[in-house]
Amino acid sequence: MAPLVQCDRVSLSYDGLRHAVDAVGFEVQAGSIFALVGPNGAGKTSTLRMLATLAEPTSGTISIDGLDAAGNREAVRRRVGYLPDNFALYEQMTPVDYLDFFARLYDVAPTLRKKRIDALLDELDLTQKRGAQIRTLSRGMRQRLGVAKTLVHDPKVLLLDEPASALDPGARMKLREALERLKHRGLAVIISSHILPDLAGLADAVGIMEGGRMIHCGPIDRVAEATRGARIVYRVEVASPDRARRALADFGPRLVDFDEREPGRFELTVEGGPDAIADLVESLVLRGARVSHVAPRESALEAVYRASAAAAVA
Repeated sequence: MAPLVQCDRVSLSYDGLRHAVDAVGFEVQAGSIFALVGPNGAGKTSTLRMLATLAEPTSGTISIDGLDAAGNREAVRRRVGYLPDNFALYEQMTPVDYLDFFARLYDVAPTLRKKRIDALLDELDLTQKRGAQIRTLSRGMRQRLGVAKTLVHDPKVLLLDEPASALDPGARMKLREALERLKHRGLAVIISSHILPDLAGLADAVGIMEGGRMIHCGPIDRVAEATRGARIVYRVEVASPDRARRALADFGPRLVDFDEREPGRFELTVEGGPDAIADLVESLVLRGARVSHVAPRESALEAVYRASAAAAVA
């Protein structure tokens, strides 16, 4: 199946001298989430703006659902929903009026508007606020309403720029659940975010940008292999620390490092992914260490980004 989004060596310069985006390439399939991560100024927002046809690439090509974005701008815009970091909300409107306004702008047929608006309010957990003025909504509700507005014309591709910024943990969880539902509906979702834990377990692939370039791109496990420095740190608690220390000392090179923060509580840096940590836990148990807790300190996505950032500085 052809990807819904294809970028081929896309570059963007605002002044003709420096590249905000430099020869970036990636693909995103339907029914998947692509995480675009990197520091401020890496080129993430500029990349999203080109995908949304709000900025024209200096060079390279972008294809959305098989259409060339430069030559079919209006058709591409009907296939793309773009939510920038800061977006307009009309405070005196209700969510229903707000969504109806944007549905009219997209020429959504009158027979479809009410059905689609009701479905979006339900999908994004806003039905109970359908008649409230937008100014009374919480930050999380306003963010989900922005996502609903972005979906009102039934796009195939969803572009979100820092959608979870300034949200509290509960609001971020609701947004995450909504994005999982959209992914399962078959949308291609591209998210630019600094909040890596929110993307962990949600994103299928990652693009790591530095200085306008894509320094690593692909499925998270494949990028982890490519970086070779994406070691996962686990927190492990045991009832018999003396036995645990002996087991760790004998485990072998896949245990890169370990630190005993307090008796029986270790932080272990492991290479080799789930198989390595499973073997390590088995070794601890066989030595009689009685493992009571084991969990990663960070996600695979965070580990990949940390390793990439370290490599870029080196």
